[in-house]
Amino acid sequence: MLKSRRRDGTLLRGLPAFTRIMPYLMPDKAGSIIFYQEDYDVTDCLGFVKDWNRRNSRTEGALLTLFEVVMVAAARAVALRPRINRFIANRRYYQRNQILLSFVAKKELSDDGKEVNVKVPFDPEETLSSAARKVRDYIKKAISEDGLENERVVDSVMRLPSFLLKIINFAYNWLDDHNLLPYSVTESDPMWSTIFLANVGSFGLNPPFHHLFERGTCPIFMAVGKVRDENRLSATPDGSPRVETRKILRVNYSFDDRIADGIYMGRSLELVRRFVEDPAALDRPPEIAPEILAELALRPAGS
Repeated sequence: MLKSRRRDGTLLRGLPAFTRIMPYLMPDKAGSIIFYQEDYDVTDCLGFVKDWNRRNSRTEGALLTLFEVVMVAAARAVALRPRINRFIANRRYYQRNQILLSFVAKKELSDDGKEVNVKVPFDPEETLSSAARKVRDYIKKAISEDGLENERVVDSVMRLPSFLLKIINFAYNWLDDHNLLPYSVTESDPMWSTIFLANVGSFGLNPPFHHLFERGTCPIFMAVGKVRDENRLSATPDGSPRVETRKILRVNYSFDDRIADGIYMGRSLELVRRFVEDPAALDRPPEIAPEILAELALRPAGS
């Protein structure tokens, strides 16, 4: 049982044979990657964010951002669509026991500004208010001494000779594949998460299609771009055609095709769209059916 039990997930049994054979036909993420592009109309969302900040800035102590809305929308979609919280290790399927979103935060917006990795656990009943507050708390922690300690560890490791680094990397991956890597080692590592988000829009950039890392268990990357204006044809109340300028956000997805079939994944990503374009629902706890909660199989970290 040692090789099948993990501290970060529950082994999935009874899956269809075609699903179980996929990791043998496509043994790595590079050969299993699917790229998917979405354009979200965030005109109403930006209005919601502006109004939310006007109403809550005093009590929250910080302003809500569009990126936080996207993060919470993704976390909510995972809570309602449990199969996208699966991962593969040593050709076995696992249900991740937490909803974990990772991203990179810069200490200053410059070419040479230092980057820190932030990894945030989300509860399935999370609301926009509680989730945004949690994200800010984790960012503060990441840029504090706790986060700097991780940087110092990496700096120390990188002083080792190249051949030792190769051995360490091989051992790291082998131990994780065989469920022998201590949970404390991967607890703060962003590559062991549900989704990794890249907020390149904060630098005024269009989103790339990101690669997936073979290291770790993260099966989904979301690259969030800048908001642009786009003229779209709409209708006036009396039915006359008109051209309207809308605010459009492009999000590029890269995901491991093995974790869920295309229809399931497509419907899950459509749910993200609905929440981003109409975020009012995120300010209320979701109604999650008992069978969905059971499929999520969430449990305390490291248990």
